[in-house]
Amino acid sequence: MRKKATRASLDGGALAGAVSHPVSDLGSSAYTDPNTLFESHARRRPGKVFIESPDQGSRITFGEFEALTRRFANFLASEGVRVGDRISVLSDNGIEALVVFWGALRAGVIVNPINVEIREKHVSQILQDVAPKAVFWSRELPSDPRGLRAGGASWFAFGTWNAPNTAGDDLFARLGGASDAPVAARPARSDWSLIDYTSGTTDAPKGAIWTHEAYYAMCESPIDRLELTDADTILDYRHFSWSSPQILSVGPTLLTGATLVLARKFSQARFFDWLRDYRVTVAVGIPTVINMLLARPVAVTKADLPALRFMTSSTAPLSVEKHVEFEKTYGIPIVQLAGGTETGFMCGNSPSHRKLGSIGRPTLNMRVRILDDAGHELPPGQEGEMVVSGRQLASAYWQGPDKLVPIPQDGFRNGDLARRDDEGYVYITGRKKDIIIKGGVNIASLEITNCLLEHPDVADAGTLGVRDDIYGEVPVGFVALRPGRSPREASLLEHCGAKLVAFKVPAAVVVVDAVPKNANGKIDRDALAAIWQQARR
Repeated sequence: MRKKATRASLDGGALAGAVSHPVSDLGSSAYTDPNTLFESHARRRPGKVFIESPDQGSRITFGEFEALTRRFANFLASEGVRVGDRISVLSDNGIEALVVFWGALRAGVIVNPINVEIREKHVSQILQDVAPKAVFWSRELPSDPRGLRAGGASWFAFGTWNAPNTAGDDLFARLGGASDAPVAARPARSDWSLIDYTSGTTDAPKGAIWTHEAYYAMCESPIDRLELTDADTILDYRHFSWSSPQILSVGPTLLTGATLVLARKFSQARFFDWLRDYRVTVAVGIPTVINMLLARPVAVTKADLPALRFMTSSTAPLSVEKHVEFEKTYGIPIVQLAGGTETGFMCGNSPSHRKLGSIGRPTLNMRVRILDDAGHELPPGQEGEMVVSGRQLASAYWQGPDKLVPIPQDGFRNGDLARRDDEGYVYITGRKKDIIIKGGVNIASLEITNCLLEHPDVADAGTLGVRDDIYGEVPVGFVALRPGRSPREASLLEHCGAKLVAFKVPAAVVVVDAVPKNANGKIDRDALAAIWQQARR
C-alpha cells in the first residue's frame, strides 16, 4: 500500500514504520473513498433525504449534502488545511457537524470529533494532544470555547447550514463563496481518517487513530451482519464523536444510501414518535435506553410501528431477563452486538438468526479467538480471553503528533472473557479489566478510588460496579475513615462531584471499618459485594 509523507511525519522518529496497516484476508477487501461514495449518491439519488434532524426540524438530501461537503473540502484547502492535517470539531449532533465531519474526510484531512459534554479540562487536553490545524465549533454550544488552548489553530464558528441572513464570518456563509470544483483528494486506504477518544477508562480519555481502510471496514461489518440496505432509515441519538454511532449509523447510511435520523439526545417522551413519524426501520439501542423504556412503559407495540425491523443493543451487556421482558412488553425484536472503540463491532447477531444471551458470531472483517492464559485457542464451551484481529482495528493510540503507540494487529486483547458454542456464537462471561460499564460508558474503578482517597477524612477506599436496573451497572465507593472523622455520605458524594465527570460519580459511598484485601494486598471484590448486599438490606 502507498504510504504518504504526511503519515511518516505522524509516526514520529522512533515509531516511523512501526504502525503498519495490512489488508486482512478476512472478509471483503472492498474500499471506496468517500468522494466516490458521495458523487455516486448525488448522481443516483440526489433528492433522497440523507439526514433528518428532529431537534433542528431540518433535513438534507444526498445532493445538497454532497455539494456542501465538496465546498467545505475546497474551503479547507483555501485556508491552508492540507491532506494529512488535523481538525477538531466541537458540536452537538446536527447536520452541520456532519458536513464538517464528512467534508474533512473527503479532503483527506484527519477528523477529531470531541464530545462537548466532556469536562473542559479534557477538551483542552485533547486539543493540545491533537494539535489541530483548525477547530470548528457550533454557535449553539453553551459557551464560547475559544478560550481553550489549541496551539496555533484557527477557529471557525458555524450556525445553521440553511439559515437566511447568516453572519458573514459564519462557516456556512463562507461556503457560499467557496470553490464548487470537484474535490481533488482521493484518500487512499492507508491514509489516516479519524482520531476518536474513548469515554475515559482512566482520568483522561484515550485517543485512537484509524486508516480510511479501517473505518470503511468497521462500517461494512454491521451492514453485512444487520442486512442494511438503501431502503433502511436508521435512528441514532448518541454523540457523533463516539466510535459506535460512527460505525453503526453515520457511516453505514453513507455506504448504503440509507437515511439517518440523528437526534441530539435520547428522549423517552419522543422516542416512539420518532420511530413512527420518520418510519424508522432500525432503531439503535443501548441497555440503558432499553431499561428506561421498561421502567416507564408506554402503550406502544411493534404493531403500531409497521416500518420498524428491529432495535439493536450494544456498548454494554444486556441481561437475558431485560431482553426477554422488552420483547414481551413491546414486541420489538432486539439484535445484540458487541464491540469496542479500538475494534469496531467484533460480533453480532443477524436479524434472522438470533441467540438469546449471545453477542453473535464474529463480524465480516473480524477474527475472534478464545485463548487460555498460555495463548492456546480453546474449543467450544470453554471460557477464555477474547483476542481479535482484522482489517477494521484501530492502528494506534494517539499521544501526540510525534507519538503513536501501535495497537497489535495480529491479536488485540480487549479484556473480555468469553466462550463460544458449536455454531460459533460468542457469549461474554466476564471481564479481565477492572472496568465498570455504566450505560455503555466505561469507568475505571481506580479513578473513583483515587478520588475518594483525596478526601481528607478517608484513610482507604475501594470501588465496585454493582447491578442497576437502568444503567446496567453503576459504581459504588467504599471508604475506611481516619480516626475521629465522621463525614456524611452526602459530603463524600459532593467531593466526588467536584472532582469527577458527572457520570463517574458513585451511586453511593459505604463506610466500612476496613476495606477488605486479599493475601496479595489487592481489594477483595467478593467481600465488597457482600458488604454492599448487607448495606442494601
